[in-house]
This record gives sequence, C-alpha cells and structure tokens, in this order.
Amino acid sequence: MRRAGLILLAVGLAGFLLASSQRARDDSRAGSSGPEISKDDRQRSDAWETARWLFVGTAVIGLVFTVLPGKT
Repeated sequence: MRRAGLILLAVGLAGFLLASSQRARDDSRAGSSGPEISKDDRQRSDAWETARWLFVGTAVIGLVFTVLPGKT
C-alpha cells in the first residue's frame, strides 16, 4: 500500500500543479479581455478548478496510504 500511496501522492501533486497553472493562465487571459467572459472561458476555468480539487483528493488519499499502510 505504501508504494501505491506514493504513486497517488506524486500524481495528485503533479496534477494539482498543472491544473493550478492552467487555471492561472485562464484567469489572466480573462482579466485582460475586460469584464465580459465568454461561456467557453468560464467552463474551461471551472473544469480546471474541478480538476484541482480532484487532484488534491488524490494526493490526500496517497498521503493516507503512505502514512497508514494496511497490513498485507
């Protein structure tokens, strides 16, 4: 379980960093275009925010599997 936990932790952290950078890029692009944000931009931004939370959850599960491995 410890090996799976480390893998999940690494995937979660890498995914979180990727999604955060993509979300920041979308936010900066939306800020430069003025107050009007298109529906597609809003959906893309929301998708990256959802991905960030999913990757955080994956990292937390990986941390739990690493710290509290099962007896196998």
